[in-house]
Amino acid sequence: MRVLFTARHSVSHLLAMTAAAQACAAAGHEVRTAGPPGTPLSAALRGTSPPGPGWHPDLVVSAEDGAAAESRRGARVVRWTPLDHRSADGPAPVRIDPCPPGLRDGADAGGEADALSVRQPTCHAGQLPYQLREPHHLLRVCLRPGPSGSPQSWSPERLLLVARAARGLDVEVIALVPAAERARLGDALGPQVRFAEPELLGPVLATCVAVAHEGGPDVTLEAAAHGVTQLVISDARPAGDRLDRIGAGRRLVAAEEPRETESSLRLRRHLADLLYGGRALATAQRLRSAIAALPSPEAFAGRLEDLAAR
Repeated sequence: MRVLFTARHSVSHLLAMTAAAQACAAAGHEVRTAGPPGTPLSAALRGTSPPGPGWHPDLVVSAEDGAAAESRRGARVVRWTPLDHRSADGPAPVRIDPCPPGLRDGADAGGEADALSVRQPTCHAGQLPYQLREPHHLLRVCLRPGPSGSPQSWSPERLLLVARAARGLDVEVIALVPAAERARLGDALGPQVRFAEPELLGPVLATCVAVAHEGGPDVTLEAAAHGVTQLVISDARPAGDRLDRIGAGRRLVAAEEPRETESSLRLRRHLADLLYGGRALATAQRLRSAIAALPSPEAFAGRLEDLAAR
């Protein structure tokens, strides 16, 4: 079976599909991936390839609205519903919802009853730098400003603001910033902040208690799978609202600067609540258990085979 996983408007959406795509490839299917034009292939997606001329899928797993996906004639289309998807085209015949029930959309937070579920395994790709593998005696907070070029990613000024707030809590801060971009920051983040490559998101989160990020579905679900509390600073993405609704995180609206996010004291208060408040930590652990109970990517690949055969 030829399967195309496509998210032409968001690298984060494509990264969220990685485990499912790899499970389909491991099952013997011919898998292709298509992301935003001109986007460098992430390390997480290496081993996959874009569709070439004349290649036509039997099944399309798409994070796009139906109008774009349906244009691929002759293929069965299944809608992947990312955490931050806001559909304008009504219900799709078949949907895939990678979120645990507590993070799903809908009035009852249960999502669509007939949506397929799939667990996104925690990412263990790569190894932490030696200095981050040393025993640490302080709580760790991860900062994930977002993929380069994404309109939702933080500016360097916002990253500095959040880092300044976290440093005041006597914690160890790890910023996921590519080596090529660190020179622009210079020494502004201070010696308390350590760096790691963005591809090490999973291994870093495995050592952290809290993470502050831009609301991408990849980091939101990865952090949830690790039982990590989350502070989302974003204008349009609903991840923070849903985390706040169940008590596993907080959301700050970036557009409210300077009234909201310019204040390091306000940011520090939110982070302190996530680190020491108790309720958020307990809720994050329950969310991790809910994710572990979802069907594996291997089981999901079998469901796709059944759909294509109909």
